[in-house]
Amino acid sequence: MFTNIPWSSYLTLIAILVIIWYLILILKFYSTDLKKILSGKKKLKIPSFKNNSQNSKEPKSISASFSESFDTLDDTEQLASRIIQATEESAEKKLSKEQFQNYLSMVLEEYPYVKISSLRESINKLIVSESEKHPALLLTLSEADSLWEGTAF
Repeated sequence: MFTNIPWSSYLTLIAILVIIWYLILILKFYSTDLKKILSGKKKLKIPSFKNNSQNSKEPKSISASFSESFDTLDDTEQLASRIIQATEESAEKKLSKEQFQNYLSMVLEEYPYVKISSLRESINKLIVSESEKHPALLLTLSEADSLWEGTAF
């Protein structure tokens, strides 16, 4: 019985059945989207691979290419300015080294994401360089790094 059916007829029948099967699946799962597209409520978006002028514009900066801002970088910049202000304020008020360390520790606690970022070392170097300007407040790199733990001195 199966010897009377040619391969071309068999493959044609299988192809038609597969197409019908996928049409049923598309209608079942995407019927609402198809109705919206056919009624004009939703536009069909087809990606274009043309190199038009809108796609060829390069962003003005690296951060402009991302929709989200770099919060850690912004926090680091704010922290750097606060460290400079804290050092100058401590020198003007003639705080002791321990009071200065406590003050910096409180400032650092406000920036927990900088603590776990790769920018922590740069902030430590900034603390040391700012403290070198005032001999009474001089800190080493290890002391600056220990300020992140928030322990009282």
